Amino acid sequence: MERPEQHDRQGTLANDLLQHVAVGVLAINRDGICTRVNSAAARMFGYEESELQGADIHALLHHSYRDGTPYDRTQCPFLQAIMTGQSIRNADQVFWSKSGQPVSVYGSVMPVEGDGAVLTLQDGSFLLHMQARLELVQDEQTEAMRQRDAAARIERDLAKENEIRQRDLAVATERAAAEQLRAQQRMAEDRLLQSEKLAAVGRLAASISHEINNPLEAVTNLLYLVRHDASISQEADKYLEQAEQELARVSQIVLQTLRFQRAGTAPTQVTPEGLIDSVVALHQGRLHHRRIAINRRHRRSQPFHCAEGDVRQILNNLVGNAIDAMSKDGGTLCLRTARIHDVHSGQDGIRITVSDSGHGMPNTTATRIFEPFYTTKGASGSGLGLWISSTLAKRLGGRISVRSRSGDTPHRGTTFSIFIPEVSPADGTASGAMNEAQAA
Repeated sequence: MERPEQHDRQGTLANDLLQHVAVGVLAINRDGICTRVNSAAARMFGYEESELQGADIHALLHHSYRDGTPYDRTQCPFLQAIMTGQSIRNADQVFWSKSGQPVSVYGSVMPVEGDGAVLTLQDGSFLLHMQARLELVQDEQTEAMRQRDAAARIERDLAKENEIRQRDLAVATERAAAEQLRAQQRMAEDRLLQSEKLAAVGRLAASISHEINNPLEAVTNLLYLVRHDASISQEADKYLEQAEQELARVSQIVLQTLRFQRAGTAPTQVTPEGLIDSVVALHQGRLHHRRIAINRRHRRSQPFHCAEGDVRQILNNLVGNAIDAMSKDGGTLCLRTARIHDVHSGQDGIRITVSDSGHGMPNTTATRIFEPFYTTKGASGSGLGLWISSTLAKRLGGRISVRSRSGDTPHRGTTFSIFIPEVSPADGTASGAMNEAQAA
């Protein structure tokens, strides 16, 4: 049998332990009266332990809802649990402090043998704070996951866009390469067609030359007989001599065309004025008919050596084109010569310019006029004259350049500039011309 002093010591120990518990502990009988309380419960509501002990807990601490409306005793879950002897754990309730402030608590009821139960109360503010912190952490995690998913979507979209760009770039590159290949193929086909045309022109020129060779010889013989007729005048004899010279040049071209390899004329000594006068004389009738004025200008006019026949052929083509470019109402043909030192080739020679006051031509035309078969004269042009002139100039070691201005301007017209280097009389190679020129 337990002795009284032993029972007192156990009660004191239990009371000490109760005072050191951090949660509020209240012993309540079946009538709702507090029979024992610890200091944590008293501090939680601002009371002294003596004020709580012996008090009706529902009437003192649990009398109203949070909004201030009365809390009926019959609805109190703690009293009902005490009356029925059931347990309650962590019921979210509102108690009221001595100062009249609501205190959120989580209450648990544990029935005890005998009359009553133990009510434990835990401050809900800390739990609410922890719950808020937990919700904040959850929200932050949710936001982090959302940003991670958004970053992943952006990365996927960028990768897809990059893939599309790479594919488009590959397609564009392939298309450009295919277009370049087609352009090269067209250029090769054009060059092949041009070569075939040149070959056909050469064969045609050889055939025509063969057919007209005999009539040329006959005309040459007839002119020889007429020149030696004593009844002709001195002036007529001069014209016949000039006709014989031109006919001899035509005959030479015919013979060279038949051989299909032109050796060129031998270098001879000429004067710039003589070259210009001989070419103008051939076109004198057209110049007079079209009322075209001649403007000559010669500087440092000294004899020089060149392939006279080739140079005359170049000038003949350029003067003929200049006359065609001017209208029937007249114009001005400017012919200038000058001895120069060419800075491009480092050679001495002669520069001849042929200028007209015609309609001029646009840049798109000027860049193509030296191409074979390119013509702006329609059916009346062969497209070979300027190509032959350029070819002859190059084979002579010189060059031809052009500048032109079109439109309704007072300075419109076209100017061809030819540079012909001087060669020694013994140098036959400088006067060579390429075999395509026979097509003239």
